[in-house]
Parts: sequence; C-alpha cells; structure tokens
Amino acid sequence: MVRTEIASKINEFIPVKEKQIVENVINAENITFTNVRDRLIGLGKILEENFDDNYYIVNVPAGVANKNTAVVLIKWSEVSISLFAYAKEGLINQHTADNAIKKVIEKIAK
Repeated sequence: MVRTEIASKINEFIPVKEKQIVENVINAENITFTNVRDRLIGLGKILEENFDDNYYIVNVPAGVANKNTAVVLIKWSEVSISLFAYAKEGLINQHTADNAIKKVIEKIAK
C-alpha cells in the first residue's frame, strides 16, 4: 500500500491530513495475520479487516486519560508489520496517534 492509499483508507473513518499520519514498522517475527487479530481484541474496536490485503483498521483509545481516539491501520506482511495512525487533536496536542501506535505495538509484541 502506498501512502495515498493508506490516507484514503483512514479517511473513510476520520478526516485525515496526510502529512500528519504517524507511522512505525516492527518485525513480524513469528506473528501470523490471525495472531495480530487475536492480540487486537480488547484494545479497541476493529473497524475493518481485509484478508486479501492483510490489514486491519482499529479505533484505539489514547491521549490523556484515553479520552481521545486514533484510527490505526495495521498492515501485516511475513517480514514486518507497518502501523499508520491518525487522530484529530484539539488545541493542545496530546500525541494521540503516537500513543495509539505504542499501545498497539505493546499488544502485538506480547
């Protein structure tokens, strides 16, 4: 998936400013696509799962006291897991997208 496709997919759930999408990549060592789903359960609401392109879109509570949410696209491949997150911030930036990615990584890496 290219960045414009990622922004388009996230934009289906929240209006996105493409340049503000936060991204991270982790090693997918011994993690299957179904393992990713099992580990995401309880973290947030799974908005979309695509078995053909191997990605999930999840709404993850993050920010101060988990009052703000971020939409996270998790793209799985045999080698790596790419995470892309976007959150609408208020006047004070809570780094909600960054915190959401950290939460997802913690859950997946268990």
